[in-house]
Amino acid sequence: MDLGLKDRVAIVGGSSRGMGRAIALAFAQEGANVAISARTEADLRRTEIELARIGSQQHVLAIPADLSVARDIRRVVRDTFNRFGQISILVTHMGYGPPGRPSEFNDETIMSALEENFLSSVRFAREVIPYMKQQRWGRIINLLPALPSGSSGSRNSTNNIALSTTNQMALVGYSKMLANELAPFNITVNNLVSGPVETDYLTSALEAEAKESGKPIEELMKDAVSGIPMKRLGKPEEVGDLATFLASERASFLTGASVVLDGGMRQIAN
Repeated sequence: MDLGLKDRVAIVGGSSRGMGRAIALAFAQEGANVAISARTEADLRRTEIELARIGSQQHVLAIPADLSVARDIRRVVRDTFNRFGQISILVTHMGYGPPGRPSEFNDETIMSALEENFLSSVRFAREVIPYMKQQRWGRIINLLPALPSGSSGSRNSTNNIALSTTNQMALVGYSKMLANELAPFNITVNNLVSGPVETDYLTSALEAEAKESGKPIEELMKDAVSGIPMKRLGKPEEVGDLATFLASERASFLTGASVVLDGGMRQIAN
């Protein structure tokens, strides 16, 4: 299936590892030019090499940056446009807020979590929108990963995900309003909500939980999988495949939506 992404230009945030990396690779396989960005330069360079093998070095741009910082976001967008002459697709990658009880967060902690997650996605979108409006075509995709402990079959208190949930709900609401604003310009805005996926982050989270609870990591993994109707974890490549579809011409009438990829975990569809 031709997704119409050849020679499009995609910026993928948080793309040095895991789902972000898989999305960047999926775009490269469709013939898109890809700008990748993350904090850890060593991991970023490894992903850059993988992308160059799919296309060529001319089709990939790696930009080390802290995407919670507004000036770094502006630099990533500016450097991408200067290199490729257009920006067609933006994929933002929301992280997690610190654990804690909702009633006990101080203002500083709340604002820091919003800055690093919700506002990062808002700022990124704001920077690319003028380019997309000018060409009257664009795709903005916000990757909202599975929430940490307590949200995917874990026994931990949901207090651990209060700020993560707050950030995600804020972005879902903002994305819907932004989608309505940008629809006349042929720009779509959607959220890709993933369930538990085989990534280093999931493994490290389970290892930390195993250390804290004293339970074997194998038992915790089994428990996590048992809460998924398909009885397996998702694969990063499956996230990449869905992202490329959302960015394609085939999804041109899909906007303002939160598309869930979780093996059937959610009880009620959005």
